[in-house]
Amino acid sequence: MRFASTLLVCVALLFQVNEALATVHSATAATDRTARHPQNEPTRLEVLARLGDVDSQYRLGRHYLLGKGVKKDPGKAAYWFEMAARKGHVLSQRILATLYFSGTGVRKAPAHALRWFREAARNGDVVAQTAVADMYYRGIGLRRPDLKQAWRWMMAAAKSGDPMAQYRVGLMFRDGRGTRVNLSRAFLWLHVAALNTTDEALKQEILARRDEVGKRMSARLLAATRQRSEQFSQRYANNPATAQEG
Repeated sequence: MRFASTLLVCVALLFQVNEALATVHSATAATDRTARHPQNEPTRLEVLARLGDVDSQYRLGRHYLLGKGVKKDPGKAAYWFEMAARKGHVLSQRILATLYFSGTGVRKAPAHALRWFREAARNGDVVAQTAVADMYYRGIGLRRPDLKQAWRWMMAAAKSGDPMAQYRVGLMFRDGRGTRVNLSRAFLWLHVAALNTTDEALKQEILARRDEVGKRMSARLLAATRQRSEQFSQRYANNPATAQEG
């Protein structure tokens, strides 16, 4: 099964995610006295972080990672993200996993990356669920690939609405990777993935895969699957009204 590595996407998105969050925090801090004196923010956060405040630990990690008000220091960023991650801060868990995967501020350690992606995935982070599935599928941070675990986490992300996870679940049902071959379910997940995909070229690719699966099904099974597609789309598609029939 061919697809771009979610882990590389995580690395690329890390800085975009934190830039967006920096904007959000700036807006919410409008009434805070430190918002009028941004140079005081890292100092205030460090005091609170050392007192054990989880949000301050996360925000201080973000400051060090992005060089906001302090000298950029990925090592200190990783330290504070880990402090917050150990207390259950989900975004810190995912960011820490990405740092371990890329070797940013810490020694590159795929096994540690898998551990923290898994923690974030268990806490409902969809990006982390897809990353964990990708690592299990490829055997990254493991002695060997584990397709059953890859299936488990990819399905979790698919049910949460991630279109690439839905695409991959469809292919895994088609090929029997991590689960039994089920052409009807492969068709349904590919159908939903196409509905949720905004990239037109990718949408056409997914629809082509869906129609290939349809050709492998009996006319009776295909008809029954098409009847189920509306209900399935209502449950998992972001915009079920845009369904295309092949």
